[in-house]
Amino acid sequence: MILKTGCSTFNCIFWVLLFIFHFCFCLQGNACEAFALHNGVIYLDSNTPLPVHGTVLDFTAINNKAILYVAKNEKEVTAGAYLVDEKKSVTCVIASINESSEVKRIAFDAPVVYITIHDSTKCCLYRADVNAGIVQQKESITDFMLLDGGLAVLTNDNYLEYNDSKLPLYFLSKPYFKGAIDSRIVLVADTEATEVIDVVAQKPVYRYANNVQYVSSDNHTVEIALYDMPSEEKAGRVFYKIICDGVDYTRTEPGLSINSTAIDLNLTACQYHEIIIERWRLDETENKYIRDNNIRQPKPLTIYVYPGRIIVFTMIFNGTEYQVNSYFKVESQK
Repeated sequence: MILKTGCSTFNCIFWVLLFIFHFCFCLQGNACEAFALHNGVIYLDSNTPLPVHGTVLDFTAINNKAILYVAKNEKEVTAGAYLVDEKKSVTCVIASINESSEVKRIAFDAPVVYITIHDSTKCCLYRADVNAGIVQQKESITDFMLLDGGLAVLTNDNYLEYNDSKLPLYFLSKPYFKGAIDSRIVLVADTEATEVIDVVAQKPVYRYANNVQYVSSDNHTVEIALYDMPSEEKAGRVFYKIICDGVDYTRTEPGLSINSTAIDLNLTACQYHEIIIERWRLDETENKYIRDNNIRQPKPLTIYVYPGRIIVFTMIFNGTEYQVNSYFKVESQK
């Protein structure tokens, strides 16, 4: 009798616990699936759509109390927030768009939304604070990624910006974020290569590419090719003075400005360096070389020298401005 009662009590407790577990599991599942995005519409439940002007591109739920979203219609991209208990919405316009506009990446950091919009001529990063209704814009970028420690941004001039620091990159085409391993290691790539970068230390970890052998040298780590093509009919005589990390490094031989000049620098690897290049021209009246006007001087280069690589800079001067490109020297590319 005692044994039978014990079994009955055990069975009762077992089924009660099983019911409670199943009930809690169902509640948890319903909480996770309370909001859903289907065909550009957010559903508060299986039958209740959230009224939004346009197509919802992405959203995030905040403790099932609010919804932060990005939407797009024919004329503009908007960010909005919906308060579930109050059943109220606030929205702000991020940017006006046209037929060529394309939203590339969206990230949420409540109450802020980050978004990149590309069109035929440029790419802009927008930061929209939905609560305050404030939208900020950063131009001349190619991509961004929101990490635990801050915002990482890739710029048109081949830099990775993270908080207050900038890391020079050496890609031939526009880079983009391929992914992140954790809060500090990111993968940056272009059509040819992928770079593994520690954004906190602001240093590259590894670089790889298919069918590419990078050139290295014991004699130099940087090559600079200068193409001086001034607009004057008569080519003058010039030379370039090179200053590295505040110290006079070398200078080129004087020659006609229409000639190209190559310079090899042996700078220490795994360190940042500043290279200042000064253009000096022959003053035929004084018959001596003088430093050219500031508007005809190239901007200083801040570089990071990678181990086992040669960085190549090409600088083309057309008489008014310099076009600068940088990349790693490659032995062969199949």
